[in-house]
Amino acid sequence: MKTTIFTGLTAIVLFTGCASSNNLEQQVSTLSNKVDKLTTEVSKLKEQHQKTESKLTQLQNANKQTTQKLHNISSSFKK
Repeated sequence: MKTTIFTGLTAIVLFTGCASSNNLEQQVSTLSNKVDKLTTEVSKLKEQHQKTESKLTQLQNANKQTTQKLHNISSSFKK
């Protein structure tokens, strides 16, 4: 009788462990997929940020040139 109870309890523990292990594997797989997706999104955002910085630098340079031209024009009127 004790052997039967022990065997039954052992079987229950093993099956519970396997089910728990499968659940953990599924959670790890889900998290891995989410990490991959976030990595892709971060890469896209970095690329977009670099493009935006480049355009901002171009605008700043154009602004400096325009300011210099306006300064030159206003200086010629003062003379």
